[in-house]
Amino acid sequence: MAKVWIDPNDRVDSVEIRYTWSPIGTQPDFSNGKDEAEVMQVVLGTNPRVRQAIIEIPRYLEGKDNYLLHYHFGGGGEHHEGFTQVYTEEIVSKEIEYIDHEGLLTEVRVLWSVGGCAAPNWTQARLEGLPLQVPVDAPGHDAEGEGLADEAIYELVQTVPLPRRFVARVWGPRGSKVEYSFQLLRNNTPIEGDEFVRWDNNQGQNFSVVLD
Repeated sequence: MAKVWIDPNDRVDSVEIRYTWSPIGTQPDFSNGKDEAEVMQVVLGTNPRVRQAIIEIPRYLEGKDNYLLHYHFGGGGEHHEGFTQVYTEEIVSKEIEYIDHEGLLTEVRVLWSVGGCAAPNWTQARLEGLPLQVPVDAPGHDAEGEGLADEAIYELVQTVPLPRRFVARVWGPRGSKVEYSFQLLRNNTPIEGDEFVRWDNNQGQNFSVVLD
């Protein structure tokens, strides 16, 4: 996820963002190395100067897909000391779907970003009704990405009646807009040359959803 800072004057040397997360209803703890930090990079050609940092946050916290993200800005030379107030955002998720009416697909992946920023994320879609043979805690199961790409072989997929519904989740601050596109794959087929990788990006416009 991208975070942005705008320099209040031209005397700012450098800025860092420090961030942490906590369950809903709890306070942040920035002490004893319990937070993360990134130095914000200047966006070329901006005046006043804009800085941006890409931060990595979890998709699940204590088994839940919503939690609080806390962050503040500071550091950077004699003219910019200390930290700003702490900002808090609620991170939420939302389910999106892709319907395969023709039965051509073996696998669906989602490429998404919050606000169309330059911080893309991948989520492996899960095929509803797929008779999974691998426990969720087994090696190879993609708990973070919600799917089971390697084990979703062609023969198993064919047992799911049409239309087939692939579902995935995207994450971001509540109220934010997530843009996404689908990578569509047909693989592990018994016929040589009967495989493909295609994209559905809403005719170049991308799909979008608001995380409410």
